[in-house]
Amino acid sequence: MRPPCLSLLGFNLPVALTAFCQTQSQPNPIAAEYPSLTTGTLNGTVAVLTIACALARSIIPAQFRILSGYQTLLPSFPATQYPVIIESVIDHDVQSNGVSIPDFSRVVLTYPFVDVLGDGYSNFRYAEYALISATNPVALGGAAAYGESVVPMTFDPPCDGYVSIPGSPNGGIYFNAYKYADQLHGKLPVVTTAFAPTGSSSYSLDFYKNVTNQPSFGNGVFCDNFVTLYNSSVSEGQYAPVTVQGNVSIAAPYFPTTTAFTGVYGLKIDRAFIENNFMSCNSLKGYSATGSGD
Repeated sequence: MRPPCLSLLGFNLPVALTAFCQTQSQPNPIAAEYPSLTTGTLNGTVAVLTIACALARSIIPAQFRILSGYQTLLPSFPATQYPVIIESVIDHDVQSNGVSIPDFSRVVLTYPFVDVLGDGYSNFRYAEYALISATNPVALGGAAAYGESVVPMTFDPPCDGYVSIPGSPNGGIYFNAYKYADQLHGKLPVVTTAFAPTGSSSYSLDFYKNVTNQPSFGNGVFCDNFVTLYNSSVSEGQYAPVTVQGNVSIAAPYFPTTTAFTGVYGLKIDRAFIENNFMSCNSLKGYSATGSGD
């Protein structure tokens, strides 16, 4: 085998931009099945950004080794490259024990196949930044508690994980993320995604299931066991995943240098999720799951 790439927490947010909005997402299909757990849906895109191994090694904290699992899942993937996952989504209809929180949007870059436990086989995802709706202090505080650098944001569209590109002849969609208040002042977004359906992809559905179900962490003290389901009613039939291809741009410091990625493959998909918060990372040794659906 080829060697792998080696609370509110003080957020003081103005009340502007807090208007309620209407999402196109489907209701949470698993809340009744898991009433005591945190559940909801993620509607948007998940895509794969290809970067150099050396760059990945400079981003992921040096004490954590990068494992070779992606080389098994992607046997033709270049040996000098590493897959970064970008999810641009709206968290919708989030419930736990009969309590709901307002919808919020987010963009998160995660770096999968990281050996947090030092056991050589348990795969985790490192999340450095979390770009989250400025109007949801619960979501902002939750991400910060994992040691992620949390950035309050606004999004276009404000209430969905993507929207159609006006006049696009091929079903194009976009999603833009703005640092809080920048949108009001006419400044450029710090993350942009633009995709259109395509008939082919370099990545299988099994690969997406794997990388989006690895537990995530920021500082390694606690891990987020965030299980995304690919077999619930919001991911099947008329809501089945759509393979897309397009472009993604990310401004520094959310990526080491401002970078435009072209020819990016991904999925347009709605997924139900179950979240087990503030887990001991050790308790997730060897963990893998995609859930049972509804």
